[in-house]
Amino acid sequence: MKKLTLMALLLGLFCLTAGAKGKQPIAIEKLPRAVKAAAMQHYTPDQILFITMEKQVGKDEYEFSLADGTKVEFYENGQLHKIKSQQGVPDAFIPENMLQYIKATFPNSIVTEYKNDRMMKKIEINNDVDLVFNRRGKFLRID
Repeated sequence: MKKLTLMALLLGLFCLTAGAKGKQPIAIEKLPRAVKAAAMQHYTPDQILFITMEKQVGKDEYEFSLADGTKVEFYENGQLHKIKSQQGVPDAFIPENMLQYIKATFPNSIVTEYKNDRMMKKIEINNDVDLVFNRRGKFLRID
């Protein structure tokens, strides 16, 4: 019983300390080369308000908060994870076949969020419709 209590206490302490770090601010000079290159391809340093880093299991994530309210997240290898903008996500971030589908199916809408996960890609358009695509950009369903 004492061992079980001790293990539960240690597990709880570990969870508290592991989650306590959260997002940490990071200077642009300290970014991994791939993340910096990916971000600078689309934005200039004066558009960036601040950058945070969050340690994840397997991959670190870097979030850029921009002056216009846009939030962009990259994995440490420079791959886009997520972008969210009420003014509209730039077409350059969205794969061409997905962009064509959206323009054909929802011609008067704008993309407000794009999320690139391992197994699927998700797009939210300005009328709160969520579109789900497979990894190759083939439309699967509306959520």
